[in-house]
Order: sequence, then C-alpha cells, then structure tokens
Amino acid sequence: MKKLGLLALTAGLLSLPVQATDKMYGVVGSGYGDAEYGNGEVGSANLFMGLGHQFAPKWYVEGGYKRLFDETEDNTNLKADSLYLAILGKAANQYGELYYKLGVVSADISGKQVVTTEGCAAGEQSGVFCEYDDGVLGGLVGLGFDMNIARNSMLRFEYEYIGGEDDLSVSQFNIGFRYNFN
Repeated sequence: MKKLGLLALTAGLLSLPVQATDKMYGVVGSGYGDAEYGNGEVGSANLFMGLGHQFAPKWYVEGGYKRLFDETEDNTNLKADSLYLAILGKAANQYGELYYKLGVVSADISGKQVVTTEGCAAGEQSGVFCEYDDGVLGGLVGLGFDMNIARNSMLRFEYEYIGGEDDLSVSQFNIGFRYNFN
C-alpha cells in the first residue's frame, strides 16, 4: 500500500510542470513610445517581455518587464525600466484575439535633463540639470490584437497608455510575438 501511495505521489509531482504550462504563454516585442516625465518629453524605442496565464475562458493575467524609454541626447539622458501586472479581457475568433488590458506598473526612472524655466518638477536640481533616481507607481490601459500565424504562435499589435506619479505619461505602440505553451 505504501508503494502504491509513493508511486501516485511521484506521478503527481512529475506531472506538475505539464500542468503549470497549461494555458500559459510568453510574449516578447518592441515598439515606439512618447513619454513625458518631470520637465521634459522623450520619444524612443521600447521593449517588453512577459508571461501570461488564462485563468478563465475570457480572462488572462499577464506580468513582465517593460523598458518604457531610453533616451540619450546632448542634454538629456533618461531611462525607465518597469515591472507590470495586468488583467486582460479577450474576445476571440478564428483570426485571433482582441483584448483590452488594465494593470499596474512600477517604474524605476533614472537620468538627467536640463533645467527649464519652471525648475525641477521631479528629481533634484544639480547645477543646470535635474537628476532623477525615482521609483514611480502608475496605471496601465491598453488595447490590442493577437493575430494567429501558426498553431501556437501569434503576432501582437497593441497600444498602451501608462500614467503615474510625478506626471509620468507614456503612450506606446508595440509589435510583438506571442507563443502559447500548450
């Protein structure tokens, strides 16, 4: 009897990795975004990667990493990396899935900008520069379409808006690749 129980426990533990990937996906992509933070505006390429899980027939939870902006010019050097967690509602058909996204973002913003006539709206003034090393919380709203291209592969098109503390405002258009693990 003990051997049968041990065998059942072993079989159950070995099947956990298979069950963990059921209805899960990975997504990676890039795009372009315009951002406002502190005293200035930046426009740069962005990138993202994340993992998602379908927890109900029309609902996903997705989390991951986003590079919101990375701008290096003569008088500006700003970079924002973030982690996000979002809920996605979907409507699917034979061509793909239309979805909306609502979530939260925790961003780490660092760098410097030239001080404007308004002074430093966020960060600390150091000579002629506003220097940033801030953690910012914000909200995420998005709309997108995951288009079927193969059995487990999808092409993602999306628009996202992120608004947060210290007048953080980011608008992004992204293209990505989604792979369904199941």
